[in-house]
Amino acid sequence: MFVVDVAIRCDGFILKYIKNNLNLDVKKIALVSCTHDDPDHIGGVLSLARSCQASSAIPHASKRPGLKLYQNPFGPVVKVATSIGEAFRARSRKMYLNRERNKRYPYIHNHLLGESAAGRFSSPKFRLVDGQDITGFAGWEVIHTPGHSWDSICFFHHPSRSLITGDTLLGSGQKGQLVQPSIFDNLAAQRQTLEKLRKLHPRTVYPGHGSVFSGDQILDHL
Repeated sequence: MFVVDVAIRCDGFILKYIKNNLNLDVKKIALVSCTHDDPDHIGGVLSLARSCQASSAIPHASKRPGLKLYQNPFGPVVKVATSIGEAFRARSRKMYLNRERNKRYPYIHNHLLGESAAGRFSSPKFRLVDGQDITGFAGWEVIHTPGHSWDSICFFHHPSRSLITGDTLLGSGQKGQLVQPSIFDNLAAQRQTLEKLRKLHPRTVYPGHGSVFSGDQILDHL
């Protein structure tokens, strides 16, 4: 079993959910990873891996600002500009300033297995690159998908045609379809990424935010 995208201070909540809701042994988690290095995707990866004594893996360029700047020099400026625009939308206030939601999901201490595992993982064990198969998980491939951020990746499961997208694609319950992110650092790269994903013909898409969508042509409208 592997877990993708753990927000900062949410590792304990995920452990509790796996134990109490899924009735699974958290030690069965073999790998914890993320789709990119925004705090709401990478922030709890190492803590969760430490708690369940799993390996950790992050995208090749994550937490490497020099590499990202070299590959996408204007990325930080574009990201800030699009982030400012998104900040004034009502949905952003509901997502990030929602006191009721914060009360429903209080922080849960992550070391549910005791302190014996503490300190074991201070850095990710693996770096993930485009086209790489995920060792130990047959059929899963890493897809480099720059656009939202240059380090962004998706995880594609060939047998089921399942796609885990992080922030590369989002699920809009209101629109009833997948949408492209409003925050990005390279619009041209985002368009190329979309073409790349269309060629995979995903059957089910699991976004980092929003609803899950299934269908044979779920990317055709984008």
